[in-house]
Amino acid sequence: MSDRLTRLGGFAVLVLMAAPLHAQRILGAGEDAVTLPRGAFRISIAGESRMQRDGWRDGTLGGLAGTFTGPQLGAAQLSRLAGTQQLVRDLGVADFSASLGAPRLDARQRVFVTPLSIEYGLASWFTLGVRAPLVRTRTEARLTVDGDSGRANLGLNPIRLGSGVAAANLATINAYVAAANNLTARRNACQANPGAAAECPTILAELAAVAQLATRTSQFATGLSTLYGGGAAAGQRYVPRAGSAAEAALLARVDSLRSALTRYGIGDITPTTTLPLAAQTPLTAADLDALVRDSTDGFGARDLSDGGLTAIGDLELQARIKLFDSFGPDHAERFASTGRGLRQTLVVTGRIGTGTVERPDALLDQGSGTGTDAIGLRSVTDLVWNRRAWVSVSVGAVQGFAQTRRMRVPSADGFVFLEAWREADVDVDPGLRLDAAVTPQWMLNDYLGVGASYQWRRWAADVHSTPGTAADPDGNPIPLLASALDAATEAEEHAFGLNATFSTLAAKARGRDGLALEVSYQHLQSLASGMGVVPKRWEDRLTLRYYTRFFRR
Repeated sequence: MSDRLTRLGGFAVLVLMAAPLHAQRILGAGEDAVTLPRGAFRISIAGESRMQRDGWRDGTLGGLAGTFTGPQLGAAQLSRLAGTQQLVRDLGVADFSASLGAPRLDARQRVFVTPLSIEYGLASWFTLGVRAPLVRTRTEARLTVDGDSGRANLGLNPIRLGSGVAAANLATINAYVAAANNLTARRNACQANPGAAAECPTILAELAAVAQLATRTSQFATGLSTLYGGGAAAGQRYVPRAGSAAEAALLARVDSLRSALTRYGIGDITPTTTLPLAAQTPLTAADLDALVRDSTDGFGARDLSDGGLTAIGDLELQARIKLFDSFGPDHAERFASTGRGLRQTLVVTGRIGTGTVERPDALLDQGSGTGTDAIGLRSVTDLVWNRRAWVSVSVGAVQGFAQTRRMRVPSADGFVFLEAWREADVDVDPGLRLDAAVTPQWMLNDYLGVGASYQWRRWAADVHSTPGTAADPDGNPIPLLASALDAATEAEEHAFGLNATFSTLAAKARGRDGLALEVSYQHLQSLASGMGVVPKRWEDRLTLRYYTRFFRR
């Protein structure tokens, strides 16, 4: 074992001393201020793998799909529940708040990017380039709802599970209809003949109360039919669960009606007359899957497993303009210099939005790009301390152009589950994107270098606008508030990374034979977020860069 360690240690020393460190530096894994010599090409191909499973929401780290996780899946998240909630309240449970349980969306996203770029030196101070990425995305997600009795007071209506339920419900509802009708008939009989029944004196003394009771009983029957269904009435998709506080309150209402009706001699509602059949279980996995995909009663979204795509990303055109270079135009001299130096380059980019944006019918989706045309400016400065150490400082801004996108639009701030009927054409004015990076590098020898990087990114909020309203599943006009989408697009991220590079450029500068190329590996991960919803990314990138005529004078 000790011999093996000795050999490994000796090999490491040989690597570090393989060549004298005459070179000022090799090019690193991050962005630098180098422009290509006139007539030189640089061809780059990379493999990038990015994984996201956590995310920040206003600086607090949680699950990536934290916006889909909350205390309840209620009327604010699923508009179809608003009608059910109001029906239960109208039946006498004034404080009822509909809930299918506490939703949780566990997700992990992966992105695989293969960018290909070609750059050409038109002059020693001016380089043109084009970059086109192939993007593959994959989402693994599982949506569950905690349906314990303390969180879920609704479940799937049993009338949808068997024809016998409709007949049983109708028989129960008809008992309330008969009670209302019989009370009205008895009141009329007492008014015609005060001796028609023993309860006539009480009825005649309380005519207003009798009329109100008949109306309440009739309305209760109608409400039960609309809520639970019976006969030809389909009822709501979700009804109160058996044993829930909502059902207990409705049963208390039944007892109250029975007592009041008995006072006037109406016995159609007996102690065995209760309610139509309640939901027996919380949502199952199959019920939840149907809810996600149902465009009428649910969200009209793609299956959660359908979260991947393969597509071309945004195309980027780039012009690099060298503003200052203390090393002069001779690239070979730059690699032989032992003193300090500075280089600054202005990078102008034009982005063509050929990428695929997030699909509106997916609860959790990744596009292959922004899909938005944009222009960007970036200043890149290389500060060389000595032949071993140097640092690149990059500061940039990107401004996208306005476009119209198909999106799902909420009616208020805080909406996270958006249904299919909310889709509309939205005018989007992208906010300014700012970023800065500091990338120090340390050269081990002419061939090997290591470094680190710090990145800061800031997305100003996009401005969304769209006119008009949309009809909900019940046909009610609902205003769409596009501005509620703005807040979700404002974010800030801090990231840190490490990198290593193997390069033959310094050796080529000294006249050695072989290809002029670089192979670099970079690992980058998010560290913190100051605002907005920001995925915590773990990114690994392997890049190969090949140069032609790099040292041509």
